This record gives sequence, C-alpha cells and structure tokens, in this order.
Amino acid sequence: MDRVVVTGLGVASPLGCTVAEFWKGLLDGRSGVVALESPEFAGLRTRIGARVAGFDGEAYFDRKAARRLSYSSQLALVAATQAVSAACLSGGGVDPVEVGVIVGSSIGGFSASDPAFKEYYLRGRSSPLVIPVSMNSGPASQISIRYGFQGPLMAVDAACASAAHSVGHAYNLIRSGMLEVAVTGGADSPFAPAVMEAWTQMRVLSPANDRPAEACRPFSADRDGVVLGEGAGVLVLEAETSALRRGRTILAEIKGYGASGDSHHITQPAMEGPVRAMRRALRDAGMAPDQIDYINAHATGTPWNDKNETAAIKEVFGSHAYRVPVVGNKGALGHSIGGSGALELISSILSLSDQVVPPTINYRVPDPECDLDYVTEGRRPCALANVMSNSFAFGGSNGVLIVGKYKPE
Repeated sequence: MDRVVVTGLGVASPLGCTVAEFWKGLLDGRSGVVALESPEFAGLRTRIGARVAGFDGEAYFDRKAARRLSYSSQLALVAATQAVSAACLSGGGVDPVEVGVIVGSSIGGFSASDPAFKEYYLRGRSSPLVIPVSMNSGPASQISIRYGFQGPLMAVDAACASAAHSVGHAYNLIRSGMLEVAVTGGADSPFAPAVMEAWTQMRVLSPANDRPAEACRPFSADRDGVVLGEGAGVLVLEAETSALRRGRTILAEIKGYGASGDSHHITQPAMEGPVRAMRRALRDAGMAPDQIDYINAHATGTPWNDKNETAAIKEVFGSHAYRVPVVGNKGALGHSIGGSGALELISSILSLSDQVVPPTINYRVPDPECDLDYVTEGRRPCALANVMSNSFAFGGSNGVLIVGKYKPE
C-alpha cells in the first residue's frame, strides 16, 4: 500500500481565514468566541458563538454566486482555495480524474434552509435555489465544480465526527491504490436562529452570554457547555509517489485511522466507543500507545464529554496518559460540528511542523475526574513525532486519526 501524505492545508476559522492567522491565534491562546449582536439572535437565550473572523462573502464571491452557495459552502471554498494552491493541484501535473473530493458537513444545510422555510410558512413562497443551497453535500460538490476534479465525490455526515471520517475515507482510498489525490476535510455553520434555539433546548450550550471569550472551558471543573462555532478545514492528501513525482513539499503523513460506534445513546457518549476508535487507529498505524506524543482531544467543554474522553484516554494509554499532552482547541474555536475535526487535524499537523502545542484555554478549576496534562500554561515546545486527533459525535460515531512527521524511506 502507498503511504499517504499531506501536501496542502487551508482554513476559514474564527481566528482567521489563513493558516498563519489560525495558527498564531491558537498559539497565542486567543478565543474566537464573540457576542452574536445581529438582531436575528436578540431573542435567543444563548447569544454567543465563534463566527469566522471578518468573513465577507462578497469579498470572495459576486452577489449572484453567493446566493447559490450556503455559508458552509462559501467557507469550504475559501479553505479549499488555499489548500489547492499550496498543493499546486491546478495545472500541477495531476489528472483531475484522479482527484477525489470528500468533505464532511452536518448542520450547514439546516442553517441554509432556515430562512427558506420561514419564507414558505409566513408567505407561502419558496425558491428553486433552496434544495441545491441547503444540501449537506454542497461544500464537496462546489469544490469539485470549481476545480473540475472528477474523482470520487461525496459528503460524509457523522455529526461532530464528519471531518475525521472524511479524511479517514480519503486516506483509505489513496493507500489502497483507488485514488491518487483527495481534497478532504469539513465545513459547517450552525448560525441560524431556529438552529441555535434547537441547540439551546437540548441544554448543552454554555449560558455565559456576558463573557463570550471565556465561555468554553474544556476540562475545567466549572465547564458548563458547548459554544457553537463555524469554520472549514481542507487538506490535500496525496499518495507519496504522486507527491514525490510532482516535487511537492510534504507537510505530514497520515499514519492511522480508527472508527467505531457507541451503540449507546443519541446525545450522551459512552467510554467504550472512543476506546475502540483510538485502539483501532493505533493498530492501523502499527503503533503502541507510548509512541503518541500529543493528543488533540475532542474536548467540547461539557461536563459529561470531557470526563468521558479523559477516562477513555486513560483506558487506552495507561500510565502514558499522564505523560502525553492533551489539548482541546474548542475553547478558542468553538464547536463547528462537521468542520471541527478538520480544523483540529490541521492544528495537529502544524504542531508537528513547528514542534509546539497550543494551550487549552479557559482552564480555571481543577477537576479530579479530568486530571491529565491539558497544557494550560500557554504554548509548549514539544518533541513530536506522532499526534492523535479525536472526534466523537452525537449519535455515537467516533473517528480518530494519527498523523506523523514524514520521513522518507
């Protein structure tokens, strides 16, 4: 089987719409969570979220094009433009038939259709654009159309694990020889009033409207819920032989992928599912637990999830769990559902590149059930060879990826 490497990265995030801005924000411990000041959110109980910083669709798309794109698709295209350019896929000696597009998205379609349903129920009107704009396959399809990529095209919807499974599926297609290159990752935006209120009704959102930047507190004993975010992370994966033939810079290697289902509860995770996914990723990579140097955690900032993930890490890693840094990015990025796993994987790759891990921000009160090394003091230089990235979703879908520094054989 061919080795699978990363040759391009792109982001649209609450910390910025370039990889450099995104990475600097994470390393500086900055939060992208802000007050939602638009009048449409005024009546909601939760009025905070991590919006993509300074994003203006008209700066990237003309008005006609923007009307035909969901916000999730717009973010995906912005991120894909960076990744495709970095990998030199356009005119870079790649047959477009050999380039697949596999992008996760889960909730963006709900957000895109919310205004249309309001228009229908209040005024009895609709538009022929509603269906194509609100499809969760939109981000993947729009990237394929924009660049003329004609390999396998699909969207993965596994809630918060959508991006992880998208990357994992692309990885398997490439290493099995079925595909040379894949544009993959995830994109999502939940910011429509009805969608926000639905999340509020589940009582999983942080109510900290008066202090947005401190609202998401992964692993801290005073954590009180998710903060919704939006964003897109896009990666170019490539067979090593293709990347070397094209003379591309290799940023990292995908070394393992593990997936599992909890078969337990639609919104409350069980420990056993994440344990199986982490163990499968290690087995797929041919690694022992002590070969992992850093864990980028799912870490939603909810009372249940964070202690459950901590317990799962201890089960898999044993005593090594207390020696490996465990970081949650959602205090800075919020939870962009189908986009989160891609942004967190990109963060993991940047950690490998720069040999540093960003902090888990907003950690204030130690929790005896969350007693690992969460890097709460600020960025930390680390010797990193292999990183595990966890994504655990509502519905019980779990995706775990292992990335490592690329070493030619």
